Parts: sequence; C-alpha cells; structure tokens
Amino acid sequence: MLQLSKKIEYGLIALRHIASKVNDSIVTSKEISDRYHISYELLAKVLQKLARAGIIISYQGVKGGYILARQPNQITLSDVIQAIEG
Repeated sequence: MLQLSKKIEYGLIALRHIASKVNDSIVTSKEISDRYHISYELLAKVLQKLARAGIIISYQGVKGGYILARQPNQITLSDVIQAIEG
C-alpha cells in the first residue's frame, strides 16, 4: 500500500481545493488551512514548493493567493510528489 507523507497529503488537499474554485478564483493558504483544519505553516511551505515546480501560480500582496498553473487533469500524483519531496 502507498503511504503518503503529511506534506503530500496537504498538497493534494490544497490542489483539490484550488481546483474546485470557479473562474480561477484566488485561494489563500489561510483559507485552505482553516477549511481543512491543517497546519498553516506546513501548508505554506508545501504551497511554495508547488509554486516553484510550476504546478500552481503564487500572487503576492494583500489580494494574493494561489491558482492552478494548468488544468487539473494535467497534474499527476507523480508531479506533486516530485515537487514536494524532490
């Protein structure tokens, strides 16, 4: 059986949440953390790694947050694992 780390699990939760937003609405890490009751600090680090890998796009500032960089069906589990775990 495949065991996923907490980081991978948080990454998948975040990607699912971001993908569920209509019209590419920007999603904040605080929104995801509060919605799923997960560690904000760890989630923020995971989202940074996903952004560096080009899976999500990060917007800075007061109205900042994240959107998907590509269509959800173009993101594989392997992409997520590689981005987060290396």
